[in-house]
Amino acid sequence: MIENSALIVDKKAVIDNTELLRSNLNPNTKIISVIKANGYGLGLVQVAELCEEMGIDILAVLDVEQARDLREAGIKSPILLLGAVLEDNFKYLIEYDLIQVIINHEYALKMNEYALEHGVKIKTHVKHDTGLNRLGMRDYDEIKSCYFLEGLDVQGIYTHFTASQSYDPDDVAFSHLQIKTFNDVLDRLRSEDIDVGMTHMQNSPSILQFGDLGYDAVRCGMVMFGLFHPSQRQIAYDAGYRSVISFETHICMVRDLHKGDAVGYSRSYRVDETMRVATLSTGYCDGIMRSLSVNGGGVVVNGVLCPILGDIAMSQFMIDVTNVDCKLEDKAIVFGHELQSVYETIDLTGQTINEFISHLRYDLKRIYR
Repeated sequence: MIENSALIVDKKAVIDNTELLRSNLNPNTKIISVIKANGYGLGLVQVAELCEEMGIDILAVLDVEQARDLREAGIKSPILLLGAVLEDNFKYLIEYDLIQVIINHEYALKMNEYALEHGVKIKTHVKHDTGLNRLGMRDYDEIKSCYFLEGLDVQGIYTHFTASQSYDPDDVAFSHLQIKTFNDVLDRLRSEDIDVGMTHMQNSPSILQFGDLGYDAVRCGMVMFGLFHPSQRQIAYDAGYRSVISFETHICMVRDLHKGDAVGYSRSYRVDETMRVATLSTGYCDGIMRSLSVNGGGVVVNGVLCPILGDIAMSQFMIDVTNVDCKLEDKAIVFGHELQSVYETIDLTGQTINEFISHLRYDLKRIYR
C-alpha cells in the first residue's frame, strides 16, 4: 500500500544521535527525553517506544493528555509533565503514575491538599525560575517549603535556559548567570541537609554549547532527533549528529499545460510556455505552509528539485516536472533531501525549526525505517 504522504524517520540516525549524546555526557548523567509536540514531529508513541528501546531514563511531555496516550500505548517509563495540570486532573497524576512539575508555591499547596485528602503522594519536580519567566519559583523559602509538604514526593529540581543556543556575549553571560543562580539554590538547600533529588538544567542547545555541566540529568529532544537551531546546525553536524526526518508524498497526476494556462487558486501562476505539471496530494493541512510556494520552494522528484507552481492549497499543490522523467505515484520529497533540507525549507517559510515540526499534522503517517 502506498501512503499518499508520510513523515519518514531514520531510526538508525536517532539511535546514533543518542549514542553520540551519551558519549558526550558524564557516565552517570541520565537522559530525560523531551517528546512533547508529538515527539518533536516524530510521532509521540513511536518515539517513546524507541526511547524505551534505547534505555532512556525519563520521558517528558507537556500534559496529562499526552501522558495518557503513552500509558494507554503501554509505555512504562517514568513520565515528567512539563506544563501545568488543571486541578480537576490531579487524579490522573496518580492513575497514570506521573511526575508533575511544581510551577509555583500556590500550585504546590493545591497538589498537597489534594494528596492529603485522598491519602496519596504526588510525585513532583520543583521548577526554579532563573530568568525565563514562564513557570517556576524564584523565592528560596517557597522552593524550600515544597520539600516539606507531606502530600508531595519531591523527586527533583530543575530550571531552564533562556538563550543557550545563542553565542552573543550578552546571552552567554546570562546563561552563566542562570547556572550560578541555580547552583546557589542547590548549595543552599543542601547546606540545610535537604535531599534535592534529581537535578537538571540542560537542554539540547546548552549541551552543544557548554558540554555536560554536571547535573544529574539532561533534558534532550532536538539533539537526539537531528533538529538544531540555525546558530548550532554546523556545530552539530561537525560533531557527528545528523538529521532523522524527511517528508515524502506521491504524484497523483501529471499533465501538460500550455502558454496562457494558469495554475492554482487565484490563477497565481501563469504558464509562459508548454510545461509538464504534477499534482501532489499534500498541503498546508499537513504542515506544508503556503509560504513555501510564495518564496520559491521546490520538491525533489527522482533526484531533481522541481519548483512549486502557484499557491500550496489545503491538501494539494502542483510542481513543474518538465525537466524530470516521472509518472503517477512516483515519490516526491518535500524536505529531508540533500537538495531540499528541512533547514532550507524553514528558510523559505520563515519558521523556527521547532515551529515547523510542531505544525506537521498529528495523525500524518510516521514510518520508521
